[in-house]
Amino acid sequence: MKLLSCLIALIMLLMSPAPAHAQQPESSGKVYLVVVDKLSINDIDDRTTPGLAALVREGAIGLVSNRTLGSSNTENCSLTIGAGNLARTFSPGIAAYNVDETVPGLNKPAGEIYQLTTGMDLDSAQCVLVSLPALAAGMAKENTNTRLGSLGETLKDNGFKVCVLGNGDNGNTADARSRPAVAIAMDGSGRVPLGNVSHETTIPSASFLGLETNYSFLQREVSKYKTAADLIVIELADLARLERAPAAFPDVLKAERIRLLKNIDSFVGELKAQLTGNDLLLVISPSPAKEQLESKDSFTPLLAYGPGYQGFLTSASTRRDYVVANTDIAPTILSFMGINEYGTHMIGQPVLAKPANGLDTLEAAQAVSASTALTNRLRSPLVKAYVIYQIIVIALALLLLAVLKKTFQWLPPLVLVMGVVPLVLLPLGKIKLPYEWAYGLLAVLFTLLLTWVLSAVFKRNYYKAFVFVSFMTLLALNVDLLTGATMIKSSVMGYDPMAGARYYGVGNEYMGVMIGCSILVSAALYQVWQRKWILVLIGLFLAFQAILISTPGLGANTDGALTAPAAFLVTLMFFSDIRINLRNFLIVAFAVGFSVLGLVIFDLSRPPELQSHVARAANQILSGGWQEALTIILRKASMNLKLIRFTIWSRVFLAVLAALVILLYRPTGAMWRLQSECPRLFQGFSGILVGAVVGLIVNDSGIVAAATTSIYIIAPVLLLIFSQSEEPCQELIPVDEG
Repeated sequence: MKLLSCLIALIMLLMSPAPAHAQQPESSGKVYLVVVDKLSINDIDDRTTPGLAALVREGAIGLVSNRTLGSSNTENCSLTIGAGNLARTFSPGIAAYNVDETVPGLNKPAGEIYQLTTGMDLDSAQCVLVSLPALAAGMAKENTNTRLGSLGETLKDNGFKVCVLGNGDNGNTADARSRPAVAIAMDGSGRVPLGNVSHETTIPSASFLGLETNYSFLQREVSKYKTAADLIVIELADLARLERAPAAFPDVLKAERIRLLKNIDSFVGELKAQLTGNDLLLVISPSPAKEQLESKDSFTPLLAYGPGYQGFLTSASTRRDYVVANTDIAPTILSFMGINEYGTHMIGQPVLAKPANGLDTLEAAQAVSASTALTNRLRSPLVKAYVIYQIIVIALALLLLAVLKKTFQWLPPLVLVMGVVPLVLLPLGKIKLPYEWAYGLLAVLFTLLLTWVLSAVFKRNYYKAFVFVSFMTLLALNVDLLTGATMIKSSVMGYDPMAGARYYGVGNEYMGVMIGCSILVSAALYQVWQRKWILVLIGLFLAFQAILISTPGLGANTDGALTAPAAFLVTLMFFSDIRINLRNFLIVAFAVGFSVLGLVIFDLSRPPELQSHVARAANQILSGGWQEALTIILRKASMNLKLIRFTIWSRVFLAVLAALVILLYRPTGAMWRLQSECPRLFQGFSGILVGAVVGLIVNDSGIVAAATTSIYIIAPVLLLIFSQSEEPCQELIPVDEG
């Protein structure tokens, strides 16, 4: 019990450094939000887009992660930006009109259709979303607290006016209408007070686009509304039209794209010249172009020009230089206008600027985008190869042990590789190579070399080699987390900031590795030296690992704050020979809950801009009650079930479970002998299994964490069973009773 108390106390000692960031301006003017869909960070240069390049030099630049509840298309991303929370569209999508426009197929003005279908007054709105009932019905079935139109609704509640201008139409039919910017500007009732999204904002194109933006008309409309409006959302959709245009030869497409970029650049330059010293100009691209998606480079640029925005962008949501979330756009606009209270329905945080100190921020942003995309392209082949390799080795080992009842000298090194790969893949992304295929070759060569070195150093004692490489992997992860997690961020076993599920700390893959390695190393140590002071050191060591995994400023893994303490406490109980009964189970549950509560209280006590998703989730629960807690639980469960069905990691976990069941019976007596000769190791394996199961249940990517954790059960078990045919386990691992 003293060990448990010590573990709980240390988990409560959570500390996190505060990052420096630029101050937001105390006073603000108007906000101009220019929406340039399908704009890439690589489109910006001094020759083609000198106006945008000037915005980068004089303002700030960032990269946007465009996560939604569905795919990262224009409509889903626009709806998400306007809500400040994850959203998606449902048929018929974003159907928006000026109130006096006739809705195709219904032959009635949009304002009348809106009133008939919503039962709400127009309230002097000039633009409306007539598809609001369908979107609201669809969103009601999602496990989220998203409120559509939260940006516009909050501005309206605080006395600000919103205007929307422009469209992405390709023609006059309903299917050819595209007005996603209305989803950004609208209030919670689907209304925009001011604006024009009609055919007047387009002109027939001299090229093969059909229609293109009427820039001169938009300039006049901006001048018309800028006195009355506080936020003006301007949609420049020609790049999106180009993507939907008829197929053309590459050189023709390139020339047309350059022409359109120059038109966009000229408009932005003229708009910039009209700004006052207190105005803010934001240029965003809601969704990536098709070519970007094909190269797995889905970041889109965000340019900010105005007081308080010089250098490069970041936010408390991402804690990464140059990277922000699309859900951060709405809080940024509200914060600039002096609105700092906008409820818990927005999950984003205001975008902040950091000084560049002479750095070429455009070049740096392009480099961040390119390196992240490279990691994404490497992730699938390398991780899939590793997973398939594990399944093959486990199946082969079971075939030899359970069916053929023999082993071969070449098999243990293959099992050892399972523990070597996570260490090899950790720093791989920090290495610069000229060709992508070279990373796969380098990973294989490093794995073979390290396996050979370990085999030689430990004189073919593959169990000891596996324990040692597990310790080295854990040490590398510890050092990386304490120094900013730079290796995890660029590792293929890390996480994808472009997808937006995680931006900092330790991801689920390496969280599972940390839990598995921590318990395995502890069990191996305690198997050799079974002394009380060793057990105290193990308790302190496991407490430290729990802190690294869960602390907001380090691992920041919310679900790890449940998984790690549960697995570590149960392991310590096994080592202390404490029986697992209802009373002790409740003690563990209370201890885990107490540690999580301490984590939440600590995170809530920090300034809002430093709080992690732990505190934001707690705030949602505090304001929304048990319904909000249920929403979060259902969302996590839904994500976990989805991953179990689709992620390749689920195959590993199922293979491990099947292997453990088979090894209970074949070879006959092997597992019983292992338990009797290596009791502390066997207890450690049980603790790892508890960690895998708890991680599977409580984590929204639980199957991933469970799979990586379980590697550190099956591999050492197989290696120890292989060794039984050569020498007793007791000789292999001498026990000092102390």
